[in-house]
Amino acid sequence: WSHIQQNSYGEINPCCMFSGKDKVYTKKYDSLQDAFDGPENAKLRERMLNGGYIDSCKKCYRDEDLGKFSYRQRWNERYNLSDKPVIRELELALSNKCNFKCVTCNTRFSSSWYDDDILMGRTYYTNIGRNYKSNFDIEKEDLSYLKELKILGGEPFLEKDFLKIFKRINKKNVSLFLVTNNSIFPSKDWIVELSEFKRVYFVISLDGVYDVAEFVRYGKKFSKFEKNLVRWIELSKKVLHNMIIVPHYVFHVYNSINLNSTLKWMEQFFDDEKVLGYDFLEHPEELSIKYLPKDVKEFIIEENDNFLRPKIKKFLEMSEYNESYCKKLKTYNKFLNVRNEIPDECKLIIEKIKC
Repeated sequence: WSHIQQNSYGEINPCCMFSGKDKVYTKKYDSLQDAFDGPENAKLRERMLNGGYIDSCKKCYRDEDLGKFSYRQRWNERYNLSDKPVIRELELALSNKCNFKCVTCNTRFSSSWYDDDILMGRTYYTNIGRNYKSNFDIEKEDLSYLKELKILGGEPFLEKDFLKIFKRINKKNVSLFLVTNNSIFPSKDWIVELSEFKRVYFVISLDGVYDVAEFVRYGKKFSKFEKNLVRWIELSKKVLHNMIIVPHYVFHVYNSINLNSTLKWMEQFFDDEKVLGYDFLEHPEELSIKYLPKDVKEFIIEENDNFLRPKIKKFLEMSEYNESYCKKLKTYNKFLNVRNEIPDECKLIIEKIKC
């Protein structure tokens, strides 16, 4: 009714959470507008109104089971289903161009992964090519009702074409969500454009601190990350009064016992630890904590003496131990160990897994 997404390798989805068996847009569309207004989307809306289970909406079902406010609940609270379906919210990636090789990622979301994916035989990720660039054409989209724009990548600050898009929308009525790895401090052109939005939610991917951060988000220099964060905080106080900085943590095997340290580090920059956005990794499955052996899950719960412990515990209870995924994790871990020294904290989890 209100939202559509194009990801970093050109795939169109109803939203970024939509992932599973219910592939909606099977036809080739010339624009996001055509997909939004098309018969496939109309059929999906009908299924939802009839209360049917949508397999690809399972991430929202899961979040609601965890007691986490889901995207579905957010949109249901924000909009009336009796309203005319129009694009009020757009999530957009223009390419897979990125300067990081995060352990949870692949070529579809980071061009830096291409050579390693080839080396590992993961050609199902490299079929889009080393550097994918979307053919998004803002002239084909009706964004006159736009209230929220979310941009991501790759790394959005590597894509200057976002600046062209900003100039074509009514920014004073639009809130911008910008998801960044915080490795690049942009040009003045970016700052000027950001200042003109109604609100800017500046989402910084954190995923751990110090050596764990540099390992799980390979390419990160944590000292530079801190330096850039300080600059953004100062800028939000002096110039970008419309900006809210949101650190975001994606919980997976390698950073599963680093959250306490991360929250401690955050105290110097944020007044409330609950400003931290968070999610639990589902894919790739071998990096999801919910498939670990029971004793490892218990260890993770014990090590997380923080406000997320109840949700961590509930997430871990959602699935049983999966030996196949754990063996795949061990194989992947050997590759990562060749690429870069694995921090002791991360090794501790891997060593506890017996499979």
